[in-house]
Amino acid sequence: MKVEIYDDKFSIGHTLLGILAYFHISFFIIFLFYELIEFCYKYGRKEETPSHFVGDLCEFFIGYSFVSLLLHN
Repeated sequence: MKVEIYDDKFSIGHTLLGILAYFHISFFIIFLFYELIEFCYKYGRKEETPSHFVGDLCEFFIGYSFVSLLLHN
């Protein structure tokens, strides 16, 4: 499976939500439920593959990891 990150215009939003999730856990919960619902809906219609889903999660964790590394003392 080939995972592509930053493959659409919403990819930056995934990274920004990862940054916000560092400060408040509710952003992670909202993001995770949104992604699961989006995947289930679009996968049934053949609009999204598992590799896109994994790519979205990677984009989120890139943002989270980036801010975590910057602010870690």
